[in-house]
Parts: sequence; C-alpha cells; structure tokens
Amino acid sequence: MAPPSGSVLVLAPHPDDETIGCGGAVILHCRQGDRVKIVFATDGGAGDPQGYFANYDYRELRRAEARKAGEILGARDLTFWEYQDGKLAEAEDLAYRLGKILAAEKPDIIYRPSTREIHPDHWALGVAIETALRQYMPAVGDFCYEIWATVQPTHVIDITAVWDVKRKAVEQYQSQLRYNDYLHMVGGLNAYRSIYLPSARQVEAFEAG
Repeated sequence: MAPPSGSVLVLAPHPDDETIGCGGAVILHCRQGDRVKIVFATDGGAGDPQGYFANYDYRELRRAEARKAGEILGARDLTFWEYQDGKLAEAEDLAYRLGKILAAEKPDIIYRPSTREIHPDHWALGVAIETALRQYMPAVGDFCYEIWATVQPTHVIDITAVWDVKRKAVEQYQSQLRYNDYLHMVGGLNAYRSIYLPSARQVEAFEAG
C-alpha cells in the first residue's frame, strides 16, 4: 500500500510521463525522505504538432514544465538527456548510458515504462533499461508504471492522500494538456486501479520487472 524505502531512479521517456505514471509514488517517496532522481530521455520536441507554441523555445518550455512538476512532487534532482522525441529507438547508446547511470546512482528502486508500451519512445526506454539491468549486478526493485499501456499489476500504491498534489503536478504540463485531457485520463486510470484496493480512492499500479 505504501512504496518501499530506498533511493529511487525514475526513467521517463518524455516530460510528463513521470507524473502520469508514478507521480503519486514519487510524492510518497519524497515524503519518506527517500532520494529521488528523475531522468527524462527525450527533449519532448515533437509534442506540439499543431504549432500552438511556435513562438516559444519549445524544448525549454517542456523542461520548465518538468521542473515545475518536479518541485510539486518534491523531486528536484532532474536530468535531461534530450534525445530526439520520437526517435529514441534509434539511440544506439541508450542501454549503455542507462548502465552508466545505474552504476553512478546505485538505486534501490527503479520506476520505468514497460515493454508493452505502444508508444515507440516508451517501448524503447523499457527495452533499453531491461538490457542495462541484465548487466547490472546489485539487486534493484524494478517496477513498470502505466502510461499509454496498462501493466499486469503485481504491486499497487494507495495515492489517495496525495492525489490532489499529483493532479497539480499534471496541471504544470499545459503544453500537453492543450492536446489531451490527461487530468481526466489519469484520474480515471488511478480510480480504476482502486479495484485492487477498495479502501482507496486513487491507486497507482505497477508490474515488477
């Protein structure tokens, strides 16, 4: 019902995936005093296909939104790798780079996309971290979160008490809310996952990797 204690590494394909997929868990980890680092793999540069933000430095806008969301979640250690949005599967050094950050950070817990994800960037990050983990010797809790595809839950976390905080973090991604009502979508998913924990109103589900 509550997240395990330990240092946390969150791997997000794009700015907003971390909040959508495991924002509640991140809030709870931070409140437990756990060290949390978030790595954003791509620059999010393909997130404005209609050009609504053409007068902005769009990649910097995405980074700024991530910083605001991270501040609300309680996570301030953010890293932006800035691979090209939509082309993550072409990043030949991705698994190697993930291996390097595993060795440097030595996380106890990882949150990341699953290889069932249908978005190509989400899928590519899931595949790459699984490749890196096969060569990483220390034990680590490996948990897949839900973004565009659901998981087969092995663990659930009650985020009812922090749902309003997660919602506020999602609201920082105005560039993406311009296109998708993520508040409605994420709220519905987290409410549905309470089927595994009827005492809760909002739940995040994870699948152990």
